[in-house]
Amino acid sequence: MKYDAVIVGSGPAGSVTARFAAEAGAKVLMVERRAEVGVPVLCGEGISQKVDYFKVLEGKRWIATKMDGARIFSPNGTKVTLAAEYAGNETGYVVYRDIFDQELVRGAVKKGAEIMLNTHATNLLRQNGKIKGIIAQHFDEIIEIEADIIVGADGVESRIGKWAGIQTTLKPYDLETCVQYTLSNIDWDSPYCDFFLGSKVAPGGYAWVFPKGKDVANVGIGVLASLSESGKALRLLDKFIAARPELKKGEPLRVLTGADPVAEPIQSVKDNLLLVGDAARQVDPITGGGLMHAIEAGKYAGETIGKAVTTQHFDSQTLMDYETRWKNAFGKKLHRNYITKEILLDMEDKTLDMLADSLKDYKFEEFSTLSIIKALVTKHPSLLVKLTPLMKLARA
Repeated sequence: MKYDAVIVGSGPAGSVTARFAAEAGAKVLMVERRAEVGVPVLCGEGISQKVDYFKVLEGKRWIATKMDGARIFSPNGTKVTLAAEYAGNETGYVVYRDIFDQELVRGAVKKGAEIMLNTHATNLLRQNGKIKGIIAQHFDEIIEIEADIIVGADGVESRIGKWAGIQTTLKPYDLETCVQYTLSNIDWDSPYCDFFLGSKVAPGGYAWVFPKGKDVANVGIGVLASLSESGKALRLLDKFIAARPELKKGEPLRVLTGADPVAEPIQSVKDNLLLVGDAARQVDPITGGGLMHAIEAGKYAGETIGKAVTTQHFDSQTLMDYETRWKNAFGKKLHRNYITKEILLDMEDKTLDMLADSLKDYKFEEFSTLSIIKALVTKHPSLLVKLTPLMKLARA
């Protein structure tokens, strides 16, 4: 088995990489350890409406609801409402993530990519010290798949990256432990994705309610691992639901558990190997959302692979074009948001309430880090000291 590129993982990062690489003429294989693409769902299922810009999806059957924006509730209940164009990458649509992933893979296959399910990568294939592909278990058979380029789209703490010598292990303060119910029989008919902050609600993270219809919503929580312990996230989520009459009569259709990186990105190119999506930590450190970044990075990765195949150059110098492009597109934002996350973690609930009070009635002429800081310190000058590091980054 010989391919131009083998991609480990068929999530959005892997499938979009496969799509654009195949479209550029590369012979591409995706391998997926699961028996069904997109199942089980491991996501809050929110994404920006800007996903349509990338033209990687057909139809609209993957959309559960179209949202007007986001509402953020501080510990004392102060509400900040953001319109969809300002609300970030997780609040434009709430999707059916299994269908969403399957549509992305279908698009890649239509462009010529191949996929093998029930195929679990067990190691990298090396010849004379160089990476030449992967070793995988396909059902009960051990197989070798040769490829000029290997792509790790295998999620948090990527094993593909680790086998290549990239440090992919996350530290507890850079990881959120998450639990989510899809609740039915609720009374939460809102056009907004809602986020709830506070040390008593979700230490180092937040709780969320993402509507999927009049009486169904994803209700979840993320707690910073360094502030958590076994079972804590689930207990806090149950407490959050029990305190809200609109939710407490709900019954779960699904429960998910998982982990989400809230870290700085890592090295995404080494020799003839690329990391994409969660594997490269292309995730917003504030929200933990990574779908849009995975899709955008996948486009850059696929196009870079196409050029490498055309020129038959598979070295890191050629592939670094991918890393340069995604860093230029959103790398600075991820770094700034990581610093913001660190600042927020040091803030008491009282300070978060002050932040929300500063923003609740603010009319933004533009939405940027500097404009937010201006709004905050205008009403509460005492916040200036805490926000100075962020102001310096915004001006850089």
